[in-house]
Amino acid sequence: MEEKLVESIVRRTIETAEARLRKYVFTPTGEKRPERKPLIELEEEVELFLKTRENKLLVLYGLRGVGKTTMLAQTYFKLLPQIPRERLVYVSLDKLRPLGISLNDFVQAYERLLGERIEELSRPTFLFVDEAHYDENFGITVKDLYDSASNLMIVVTGSSSLPLKLDPDLMRRAKKLRVPPLTFTEYLLLKRGIQIPEELSKALKLAFLNCDFSGIEEKLGGVLLKFTEKDVEDYLIQGSLPIYLTSRNPLEDAYEVLRKVVEVDLVREGLSETTREKALGLLLLLASGESLAYDDLSSTLGLAKATVEKMIEKLEDLEVIFPVRAYGSLGKVARKTPKYKFLAPMLRSAVLYEFGLFERDSKTLGMLLEDAVALYLHLLAKEKKLGLHYDAQRGGADFILKGHAGGVVVEVGWGRKSVRQVVKTMKKTGLTCGLVVYNGPLKKKGGVWFVPRELLLLML
Repeated sequence: MEEKLVESIVRRTIETAEARLRKYVFTPTGEKRPERKPLIELEEEVELFLKTRENKLLVLYGLRGVGKTTMLAQTYFKLLPQIPRERLVYVSLDKLRPLGISLNDFVQAYERLLGERIEELSRPTFLFVDEAHYDENFGITVKDLYDSASNLMIVVTGSSSLPLKLDPDLMRRAKKLRVPPLTFTEYLLLKRGIQIPEELSKALKLAFLNCDFSGIEEKLGGVLLKFTEKDVEDYLIQGSLPIYLTSRNPLEDAYEVLRKVVEVDLVREGLSETTREKALGLLLLLASGESLAYDDLSSTLGLAKATVEKMIEKLEDLEVIFPVRAYGSLGKVARKTPKYKFLAPMLRSAVLYEFGLFERDSKTLGMLLEDAVALYLHLLAKEKKLGLHYDAQRGGADFILKGHAGGVVVEVGWGRKSVRQVVKTMKKTGLTCGLVVYNGPLKKKGGVWFVPRELLLLML
């Protein structure tokens, strides 16, 4: 494409960025939208860059629909009063790709318009690269920019597999910020304007990890009266992704997220059309709640076992699902098919809804609650460097969160539950901490804590 045409596109991209990003930051009536917790960390990195003027690369990655573009937009608007517009460059590579313009083409045209080389930027400059995975060579361009530029902060967003596409040496130097689905406390803040005290969430997390909820009820301070049982159900069914906040039909929009994963992301991951056509069928099998081995999935889908395993691996990379592996020796873990949980519970709802199988009953709500608890344990496992497993023996507990210094056995149910499964797994693992997440009051019975589901959901 001619240089002048590329320059005109760059100029228009910079001039219209504020108008294009406004909808992510403000409501149609002009009210400022609430902000997610991960934005705090992004803002801290921005402030550090402005203070030190040292080049910085931040990789913002996560499942489609978790709000990465919104976080970029909010950062853009916070910087607008203090940074000249021409030094706040927001570009979405999914818009450049149909025009045949690469990120490298865009940057070169920007240099010509600015009248400065990237190596010689005179003032702090921000390059926000959204949907980076649409440019196959973006990693090379970003590395060259990071290595040669001065006074430049690059923020790159993309799918959860984005870090896998970047140069390993560059990734070691980059700041990585993973954006998870909404927790229940974020849902309450963003949807209802209810602020759960940070001290309470920290106390609940500590109580969970130490397996001691003594005195927690005294710290609640009426928090449980601020929301209803319907809020809990709405969060599980359709509130774990930010699209719920603005969508007229959240489950349809969540299914659209999955459709894009299949039709766009899996193409880039190298899966054939025949395999991709089976992907939504695979997600339906997983959403149904049946515990299926790879051989069963292979037979039902009419695909080779190796193909099924590859498709699941790619869906893991994209964080649509994540595995909870069997507890035990390496041999046992290898033989047993993992339990696959949807990272955002509403994705399970969306698949069931699309195929006419969604029922707001205790079975479905139980599966969604188990997804939510799995998400929380998954996040805790990453934060605390713990292992997350399930007990594959008949009558074993749903989850085992374990580290060198101990762990927690967890059983999840929508209604009433007994201690039997937890106790059985505690004996098997040698752990002394057991917990049942259920619908009932906080109590301790036979060395096992029974924790109301809403209390556990306030933990993160």
